[in-house]
Amino acid sequence: MGADLMAEQYPYQSVYARYQFKCAYCGLDGSRDFETWFNANFAVDHIKPRKCGGTDDPENLALACHSCNLYKGAIRCESIEEAKEAIRKKKRQAQDWYEKFVLKRAMTTVTSGELAQID
Repeated sequence: MGADLMAEQYPYQSVYARYQFKCAYCGLDGSRDFETWFNANFAVDHIKPRKCGGTDDPENLALACHSCNLYKGAIRCESIEEAKEAIRKKKRQAQDWYEKFVLKRAMTTVTSGELAQID
């Protein structure tokens, strides 16, 4: 089965080649090493989603890492620049949430652990 997989070319191989195995939105370079490529879990994204009238035209297709693809979702974008801006906004929201909840909990855990050791 592995040999058969290697013999076949992925239908969107040209999109991967056009973006040189880099995320069109954040620039994550999947050609750097296997681990980066594997963790990026690249997908071909429709800049303007099909449900919003987008097509499979090559100009409407971009290579996206899993995170960018997830954050962009089906947001209607007319250009790659609009898509990048939509992802930047979502990333800022995620960072705010992270700082408010994850870091706060980590700081509380560290502080509680330090107090427990002092007692």
